[in-house]
Amino acid sequence: MLTFKKNTVWLTIILLLNTTQLVAGVTRNNLSLQQAERLAVERDTILQMNRTQSQAFYERSIAADTLPDPKVKLGLLNYPTDTFARDQEPMTQTKIAIQQMIPRGDTLGIKSRRTLKSSEARGAAALNRERMVIMQVRSMYLELLYWLRAEEVVAQNKILFNKLVRITESQYASGIQRQQDVIRAALELDMLDDRMDAIKTKQEQTRAQLIKLIGVEALNIRHTGESPALADVELENEPASQFENHPKVVMEDAKVARSQYGIELAKQSYKPEWMVELSYGFRDGTNPNGSERADFASAMVSFDIPLFTKDRQDRHVAASKLSYQASTDAREDVLREIQSEYKQTKAAWLRLKSRLQRYQGTIVPQAKDNASAALLAYQSRRGDFTSLMRARITELETELKFSRLHVNLLKSQAKLLYLVGETR
Repeated sequence: MLTFKKNTVWLTIILLLNTTQLVAGVTRNNLSLQQAERLAVERDTILQMNRTQSQAFYERSIAADTLPDPKVKLGLLNYPTDTFARDQEPMTQTKIAIQQMIPRGDTLGIKSRRTLKSSEARGAAALNRERMVIMQVRSMYLELLYWLRAEEVVAQNKILFNKLVRITESQYASGIQRQQDVIRAALELDMLDDRMDAIKTKQEQTRAQLIKLIGVEALNIRHTGESPALADVELENEPASQFENHPKVVMEDAKVARSQYGIELAKQSYKPEWMVELSYGFRDGTNPNGSERADFASAMVSFDIPLFTKDRQDRHVAASKLSYQASTDAREDVLREIQSEYKQTKAAWLRLKSRLQRYQGTIVPQAKDNASAALLAYQSRRGDFTSLMRARITELETELKFSRLHVNLLKSQAKLLYLVGETR
């Protein structure tokens, strides 16, 4: 019993050490944007559903181009009710028949091609969903990086404000500064603490959204100082055909083609539906001359005659044409929506790029120089504390704004890649 307890203790220690090493390993590995995209695509159930439905429609398209199963008929004909003897009456027979229905015109082929278009529509929906998922995970990933960077910026400024508080308190103790300056410095430091709490909240909310997309691996995303690389977007030309291959437009194209096949299918109702029947009747007994009675073989063909087409076939064709027109209108609306969304996103992307260059080239350096100059003036008693605080706050806001512009630029680029596609 003692040996068993010792082994149990050692096993527990080993498991704890392995778990600690595993957790440490997970913490060290930063999850890249490309890894997050892959995880999101693999986890998305709607994407998998669309792919499965596409395959299901493909299987149905094959089945739709097959003749209906033949029917077998078994029967007893003209049995005498007085004796129920099969050889008493010459018309008594045991009959077997096979029936085969032949649909109207090219109904089977049209139904097959129509169902295949449904498969293409679901396939396009799956591709569109994949693009959307990638765009969403990129947006959330970049948003989290912004809040992680914001935490770093605020933490760095807290160090500076702590120094300012100590300097102000020291100068106030020496009778150089006013008590109001000490209170103002402490107030700004407390406001930074409050901003840090707000940033932490945003981080937790964004991580929660990422966990929904990619799982607990979202806990491994950290800010490394390097910006994620996205594919370049060609913005020089904007031909209308650029969006013809967008999955949403392809999906509408499949619906239009399906509606067109609906017209052809409705026109098949003007053609007859055929039924072919082959039967064989077995007879027992003998003829008056002593010879055996011959069996009976029969063949029949039946078909309907579409005569009253005004309120039936004509109406079906008219309804199918209206559905086709509605689907073409829907397709045009989707195409215009994508074009409009592209133009808006492109305009925002170009404007963000211009603003980011301005911030990087002039605004951020000027804010830093202004803060440094205000600190020197304050230390040499040539500047007041209010100007110093204003300069430091401006530098903080400028750095955060620069990071926000950079993230928004990449978000716009991710949306443009969703709209125009990218080579993988």
